[in-house]
Amino acid sequence: MGILNLKKNKVADEAPKATRKVAVKSVSKKVPAVIGGSTHMIASRVVLRPRVTEKATVLSQFGREVHVFEVSRLATKSTVSKAIQELYKVTPEKVAILKVPPKNSIVRGRMTKGRTDRKAYVYLAKGDKIEAA
Repeated sequence: MGILNLKKNKVADEAPKATRKVAVKSVSKKVPAVIGGSTHMIASRVVLRPRVTEKATVLSQFGREVHVFEVSRLATKSTVSKAIQELYKVTPEKVAILKVPPKNSIVRGRMTKGRTDRKAYVYLAKGDKIEAA
């Protein structure tokens, strides 16, 4: 069996480099990787919606501009930063991602546990602002 496998590997290695295709790994099925072109679709899948709470407004009153967004469960700090740049045309100084614990709810007399969501705190430079649409 080892001899047959060697022949198959030699044939695959002899293919010219120009015909080989380079595979791009995506983060997940929900957030595909894009080479060139518009990334607006990806940005809207990473940053779901702004999260307006009392804590978010209090944080933005002290010192730096802070905005809180609900993000995808698969989002990372770098993807959130790129999505904010694409959507709002500002460069974040710092991004912090936290898990929101699930809440229990009663559906048809049974206790069910909710899904764990994530939120991102986006810190902007002093002069930058995100305008409410």
